[in-house]
Parts: sequence; structure tokens; C-alpha cells
Amino acid sequence: MKDKTPSSGTVGGLAKPTREKRFQQLFGSMTDAAYLVMSSSGHILACNEAAVRQTGYSKDELIGKDIGEDLEIQDPDISVTAVTKRILAQESVRFIDRKRRKNGTLYWDEVVLIPFRSKAEPVHVSLNRDITDRIQKEADLRESEIRYRSIFESTTDAVLVFDREGVIVEANPNAYRMYEYEPGELIGLPANEVIHPDYFHGFSNFRTAIDDSGHFLSRSVNLRKDGTPFDIEVHGGRFSFQGSPHLLAIVRDIRGQVKAERSLAADRLKIERLHEAASRLAESEAEEDVYRLAVDSAQEILEFSLCSLDIAEEGRLVVKAMSEGLPPEASTGSDLSEESVASTTYRTGQTIVFGSLDEVPEARPTQTDLKSGISAPVGSFGVFQVASRETDAFSEQDVRLLELLLRHTAQAIERIRLQSELVRQANHDPLTGVYNRRYFNQVIEQELARSKRHERTIGFLMIDVNRFKEINDRFGHQTGDKILRDVANLLKDAVRESDLVVRYGGDEFLIVLMEAAGECEMVKDRILAAVAKRNETNKLIPFPVTLSIGGAQWDPLDNLSIETVLAEADRRMYAVKQQLNGK
Repeated sequence: MKDKTPSSGTVGGLAKPTREKRFQQLFGSMTDAAYLVMSSSGHILACNEAAVRQTGYSKDELIGKDIGEDLEIQDPDISVTAVTKRILAQESVRFIDRKRRKNGTLYWDEVVLIPFRSKAEPVHVSLNRDITDRIQKEADLRESEIRYRSIFESTTDAVLVFDREGVIVEANPNAYRMYEYEPGELIGLPANEVIHPDYFHGFSNFRTAIDDSGHFLSRSVNLRKDGTPFDIEVHGGRFSFQGSPHLLAIVRDIRGQVKAERSLAADRLKIERLHEAASRLAESEAEEDVYRLAVDSAQEILEFSLCSLDIAEEGRLVVKAMSEGLPPEASTGSDLSEESVASTTYRTGQTIVFGSLDEVPEARPTQTDLKSGISAPVGSFGVFQVASRETDAFSEQDVRLLELLLRHTAQAIERIRLQSELVRQANHDPLTGVYNRRYFNQVIEQELARSKRHERTIGFLMIDVNRFKEINDRFGHQTGDKILRDVANLLKDAVRESDLVVRYGGDEFLIVLMEAAGECEMVKDRILAAVAKRNETNKLIPFPVTLSIGGAQWDPLDNLSIETVLAEADRRMYAVKQQLNGK
């Protein structure tokens, strides 16, 4: 007997599952995605456990719900009309919308809607996947991208993104401005196009530092499009660009900072040198040394090529030192009564700075090509002037440093003059202004030693004012003092500058003739003649002023003591006085 062919409703003698049952078995086994079977009106007919977890409703609660109204579908990325049209055409539809859970929270749902025709009625199978986390991550990524792009575009620093080989793959607008490239031209350039050759090894250091520590910070020199170098500071780090590791460089133009630092370093060096100059000024023993040192320091430290130092003397500013760049005619000096920049500076004690000669019509430069200058007081002693062949050549710092130098200069002049005055007061008679006996005692041994070396004689004239006690008693000490001053001046005029006039005591004077060979009598006669002439106009007392003079010579070959020679001169002076008194 032949076997019977199985009917279409059985398989191997078993009843064949219906299409609906197979569909239910398939979606019932899905645990990672929710599915809903819906009527053509949108009411839920069946669901799986994943739908229960996704919506928060139980199966019984879900069955019969209108998916559009009860689950509050929101923000679909496709219209209802488009969905309906495709379902009627028996096409599947994929879209994204938001639904509300039982607890009221919204979640993003990726939906695949599949038309399905059963024996009873056409239904739709909705495969639903909760993509809230993915949507949030995408939103966060977009927000991060917006923030990055905002920072990238708006930062005042240049931002460059390099690949591992040193090729620029991204640049912000300020990078184009800083490097002076047109938009887009930086992309694809190798690092050596923007890094100065002397610093190009820095890119490998840049990459190594980031690999080792994740960070890089250094100064370097970069190049503009035209090859002009400029100082930069670069901060570097790791950067993910288009899904792969890159190197991020944030570049800051520090030309102004570097210039300021160099200027500060130069100013610091100038100040250090000024302190050294101040020390040398403090050690100077002569005003001429101070003048020269002030000008040399202004040239060397402050780099003033044209300058001069004038000192006030008897109503004039007299040039005492000047730079080599000034012509000889610049040393003529000027009267303080004249209207000039220098005289104004001296009178007011204020520094005058001018960037152009138009600002100071009273200026009378010795060279026509001079454009700007500084006129600064040297304390109360004089004026220091600086000139330049350029307009606006001097900065506030130049002025401040010059004033600092001149303050030390004035202190040195004041110290030397004070010391000189103290020495003068210690060595001179305060009434007559001639040397005192203390000074004579200090220098005579030195002069004797010099005369011995040169085998020269020294002459001594001992001088006494006759009737001086009578003058004081009859006409007063003020008259006596006036006569002593007149006698002292007369004696100074009668001898050379190398000779000494000493007030030896009361009304006695001593003249020391340094090279006396045969001169004692000649000088004596000159003095007596001058006294006689002075008496012709003497109005102080009713009788003539006369002097008793005795002379003696010290000869290095005679081996006499100075005391012996002075005693001899004194004896001869008294002999003359006795002769005058005896008449």
C-alpha cells in the first residue's frame, strides 16, 4: 500500500504551526527588544516581557491601550501620513519617537513597524528598542562638539592640531591670523613650515613629552607665512580628532612679553652698572674725574652718544666734559642770564625732555641735525645735556636712569667740595685766607726734602705789621682785621702761586719762596713798594701802614735746621723794626 502524501496542514503527520503562532513564538523569544502587536486602529493586542520592562505597564495593562494616546507618542521623526501610506503599501517603517512610561518619564524609542495580515484582521507588529542612553550620548557629544568648536573658534590663542607625523590637520581662526595664512592654507602643512629651523627639534620633544606625561609647555620661535620669526609659548597635550589620537598645540604670541623681559633684563643690567659707576664716583678725589666719569657712564651704560656736562662758574655754565661725538665748538658754554634750555634747567632744578626741537624754541643746538634731547640738573652745581639725531629718542626709563646717575654725580661733587673746604679751613687762616702755621708745619719737611733732591734753596721772609697794637687800641679790632686782610692780599699778589704766604701769628706773616736763589731781597722790595702805593689811598687810619721784613735762606748744602733759618729771619725782622722805632 502506498504511503499517503501529507496534507499541507501536517508535517510528518503532525499538525503544521500557523503563521500567527510562528510569529508569536519568534517575538516571544526576544528579550532585548520590546514588541507590540497592534490593530489597525493602533490598540495593543499582544506584547512580550521586554515591552513590560520598557513601558512599566503589566501585560494586562498594555493590552487594549491606544499606543498613540495612552503612551503619549511625541516627537516622531516621520509624519503619521507617511507611516500610514507605507503600511498600506505593506512596507516596513523605521523611525524614532518618544513615549511616556507608566511612571510619567519619557524615553526615546527606535521603532520598526511591520505590517502583518492575519486571518482575523490586518495587524501591525511594532519592534521597539529603548535608545534613550544612545540619544543622550549623542546629545552630549553634540553639546561637547559645540562647546569645543566655540572655544576653538573664539580663543585668542592659536590652536593647531597635528597628526603623529607633525602635519597640521586643524587650525582655529586665530592661528590663521597669527601665522598670516589665508583660511584653509594651514591644513596639510608640516610642522617645519611654522617652526623656526633652530627650534624644529622641538616637535619631536613636543611629541615625546606628550607621550610620556600627557603635557608639554615650552617657549620657542615660530614663523609666519612670509618667514618672519616671532616668539611663542606653546602648551601641548593629547587630542582625539576624528576618532584617532592627535597632538594639540595651543600657541600664544609672547613677543610683547619677551620684549618686556629683555627690556627689564637690560634695565637691570644698566642699574647694576649704574651702581658700579656710583661706587667709582664715591671714590673719586677730584671734580675733573667726576665730570669725565659721569659722561663716560652716560655713554657706556645709557648709550647716549651725544652728551655734555656743564658746571656753573661766575654766572656762566662752563663745559667740563663731553662725549667724543660732539664737535669742539660745543664746549663754548653759555651765560646763565641767557634764555636757554640749560639755564632754565639750572634755575628751576627740573629736567626738561623734548622729543622735537619744536617743543623748545629757546634751544640753540650746536648741530643742525639734532632733533630731541634731555636737559637735567646736576644737583645745584650744573646741567647735563643729552641730544639725539632722532625725534622722540628718549624714554621715561632713560630719563629716570640719567637722573639717578646725576644724583650720584652731584653727591660726589658735593663731597669733594666739602672735603676741599674742610681742608681749606684746616689749612687756612679764617681771617686773611692765607695758609696758617699748622699747614706750614705739615708741608715744610716735604718741601725741604724736595729742595734737597733738586739742590735748590728756599727763602723765608718774616713780616710784621708795625704799630699794629696801636691800630687796634686806637681804631678798634675791626679796623685791625681789615688791615691784616689788606696786607695778606698784598703779600699774595707779590709772590708766585707756588710760593706760600702764611699767617705765622697775630700780626706776623711768613713768606716761603720755593726757589729763592737771589729772590729774597727782590720780593722784599716788591712788597715794600706795594705797601707804599697802598698807603697813597689808605683812608682807614691817619698814618701809613708799614711792614718790618727780615729774610733768610735755607741751602741744602749748609746743613742748617729750619728752626735756625727761621730764627735768623725773625732776628733780622726785629732789627728792621728797631731801626724804624728809633727814627
